Order: sequence, then C-alpha cells, then structure tokens
Amino acid sequence: MSNTAKRIAVIGAGIMGLCAVRELSRSGHEVVLYEKNHLPARNASYMAGGMLAPYSEIEHMPRDWIEAGLEGIRIWERITHDLGRAAQTEFERAGSLLVAHDEDRYILERFQNHLTDSAVFEHVDTTKIMQLEPQIAERFSGGLLLKEEAHLHPQKTIEAMLKDMDFEQRHEIADPKQLQQEYDYVIDCRGYGAEKEDYALRGVKGELVIVRNKEFYLRRPVRLMHPRYPLYVVPRKGNIFMIGATMIETANSEFVSVRSSLELLSALYSLHPTFGDAQIVDIAAGLRPAYSNNLPRIRVKGNVLGCNGLFRHGFLLAPIMAECVEHMINGKDHKYTTLFTGAPDEGDNQRPRTDLRSAA
Repeated sequence: MSNTAKRIAVIGAGIMGLCAVRELSRSGHEVVLYEKNHLPARNASYMAGGMLAPYSEIEHMPRDWIEAGLEGIRIWERITHDLGRAAQTEFERAGSLLVAHDEDRYILERFQNHLTDSAVFEHVDTTKIMQLEPQIAERFSGGLLLKEEAHLHPQKTIEAMLKDMDFEQRHEIADPKQLQQEYDYVIDCRGYGAEKEDYALRGVKGELVIVRNKEFYLRRPVRLMHPRYPLYVVPRKGNIFMIGATMIETANSEFVSVRSSLELLSALYSLHPTFGDAQIVDIAAGLRPAYSNNLPRIRVKGNVLGCNGLFRHGFLLAPIMAECVEHMINGKDHKYTTLFTGAPDEGDNQRPRTDLRSAA
C-alpha cells in the first residue's frame, strides 16, 4: 500500500462508509460510494442514538477500546469544526449523567467499580444534579457524571457530511468481489448486509422511541440504571428526546415489538411524569452488525478491506477506524491499526464457512 492517489470504492453509506469516504477523499484519492438506497440512507446509523460514550460501555469494553473511543470524540470535535455547522450536528461535549432510583443504586455502585480512574467521573448528589439537570433532581438522590463523554444528532451529522464531501455516488447494489478488478481498493462497509460473506457477523436489533416534550429539558444524555428496563435519553433541539435501550438477538429488524415499546415508555415515565403527555414522533428499529465480542474489526482480503462489527459503537469508533483505513492504504502506521486488525475472537467460528474465497 502506498501514498499515491488511488481509485477506491466504498460500499455502504452508514457512518462507517461516510467516515471512510471523508478520510480517503481528503487524502487525495478518487472515491466512489456505492449505496443501494437514496442518500441519506435510512440505515442503522441514521437511526442511532448519537451517544459518544466510551466510559458508559466500560463493563463490556476493554481499556484500549475506551482510549480509541476518546480519540473518536476528539475527531468528531475536529469534524464539527471543519463542517462549520455545529448547530446542525448538535455536537456537545457535556458528559453523561448516570442515575438510578434508590432501590436500584446497587447497579450504579457495581458500575462504578469498573471506573478505576477517579478523574473521569464525579459523584453527584441531589444538589449537584439540580445544577446539572434540575428537572430530574427530585427523583434521584445521587448519580455519576462521566465528564469526558459527548453526543451528537446522527441524522443531521450524516446530512452535513454528505453536503461537505466530494465523491461520486453509484445508486446500486455492489459486490466487493465484482469491484476488485475495477478499483485499487474496495472498502466494504455494508454492515449486516455483508453477513452472507462474513459468517462471523450476527444481527442485534436496537429499538428506539423519539418523543417531543415541551415541558422537559436536558443538556446531556441521561442513563437510567434499572435491573429490567435500563434506558438512555439523548436530548435534541426543539424539546426532542431519543430514548433507547433494547438489544434483541435477531436478524429481523422490520418491526418494533409492543413489549419493548411498553418497557421503554414505562421507564421513561419513571424518569419524569411530564413524559406521560409527551408526543411520540417516531418508533423505529435498526439492525446493528456485531461480532461475537461486540467489537469492530478491519479484515483485509487482497485489495478488499472489510470494516464491520461496529455494534452500538458506530459513531464512537467509525472515525478512528476510517483513519486506520486511510493510513493502511497510504502505507502509514496508526496507533490503533492493530486494535482493529487483531486476531478474531474465538466465537467467530460459531457459524460454518462454506463459500470462503481468497481475494483476486
């Protein structure tokens, strides 16, 4: 791989594909984006929560990945600055607030045990919660503020990136193997759409509710720690709130279940009673691609680089993953390349591989 200009195909217009297009085009390469749907595509990225919250994942994410996530937040700060559209992306680095009802405080304490660096969080009592998020202070006697986390508006961010980037689009279904001879490199960012070629992938459905509540305000995402119905609430402009929580092991992403909707809305009502009269704007589901360890990977087969398995970390890790791809193509070292190209997880062999072929 060298740093001379290359002709590169990127397949898939989720956040991974768009970050790859951005990095590669800015590096001087000729980039063609293949996407079967009209842009912006209504995919899992478009329906994401937009939380950039590595420490919130500390129970399931190794330390090296948390560091990569923090670098991802710094990249989003630069992207937002470059776009010059901070109001449109709604990027905000105000931290995340974790709370629990008194009977569930053991969950919060268990979570805190994973936070070995006291500098990254702050214990907050009712008085501090009143300063941070006054409308929920009366309901919670304490919580944790994860100070380095951030959030953005996924749809507005995707739309701003599309307007800002210079690329050619092919509105068609693409097969990486069929593009290998036409392009110097093919970047496969199809997400779960690649499951027929990548048998290690599985689909994890995430369901969300978007509501408008003119009587409620948040500055930062709030996570309600609950033994049965944990949820997160992400604020957006115009008194809009995105509520999510569910993760269902299924490849059927078409519908949102009644049970999940009831659980989300019931837990939301426990956060603040004004949500009882909130307007439901949208209820949607998206299929997240995941490997057995729920961590993403870059797989190299000839001139095809597969970037997949981002699970619920798409916006957090896609920017740093795209930087690694750009460095690999340009023949440069990157601090996190080995993190994304490391050895497969043992569980990846759980599905039989019957048509695996080497790259041309």
